[in-house]
Amino acid sequence: MAITEALLLRKMPYRDADLILSLFTKDMGKVSGLARSAKNSMKRFGGRLEPFIHLRVSFKEGKGGMKLVDDVEAVQVYRAFMEDLDIFTWGSYLLEYTDAVLPQETPNEQLFNLLIKTLSELDSKKSVLPLVLGYQLDALSLSGYEPSLASCVDCGTEIPGESYFSVKRGGAVCSNCSTRKNSSLISREFLEDRDSMDVYLSQVLKYIKLFTRFTEYHTEKELKSGKFIEELTL
Repeated sequence: MAITEALLLRKMPYRDADLILSLFTKDMGKVSGLARSAKNSMKRFGGRLEPFIHLRVSFKEGKGGMKLVDDVEAVQVYRAFMEDLDIFTWGSYLLEYTDAVLPQETPNEQLFNLLIKTLSELDSKKSVLPLVLGYQLDALSLSGYEPSLASCVDCGTEIPGESYFSVKRGGAVCSNCSTRKNSSLISREFLEDRDSMDVYLSQVLKYIKLFTRFTEYHTEKELKSGKFIEELTL
């Protein structure tokens, strides 16, 4: 039996009373597991198979390598997500974003710890948008999708100050290489100075939208919340 900490990313019904769970675990990465009789078993699961609960999950190996979720304990419940619609919405976005950048069954303890830390900070009702942007940047780095921000993706020239950013080309583009078509102007200094982001929330939202498009393009996964994010204004 394997026991590990986890966060629920997604769940879907299976047969009459079972659930298929997608879990981001601390030790095994993103895994799928079958929770038998989850809809009926209050003793084993008791309403804990929900997002925004830091879990400790016990797995058994089933037939054909299928992981069976045997027991679930709550390590911490992030209650602000149940009480504040704005925090719930952004928290749901972070779970979907994490799901997109994670391959199946590839351990990534650093990203797991980052997600736990970010959810805890959102739960304490810190400023939401800077936390979301910071998570995006760190998650892209930890999952192997980090965009090039310091130098031109085409010629390698270091770019001080502002630069053009190409989603398709994978990062910053210098003025000599940029066609400016389908490019956004970005500031690396702004992205690195996270303490000042609270003052410029409209800029932060612009970058969240940009890195959402970047993530969708490079993971080849459309985020359901992407359209909602794109329509947000401050």
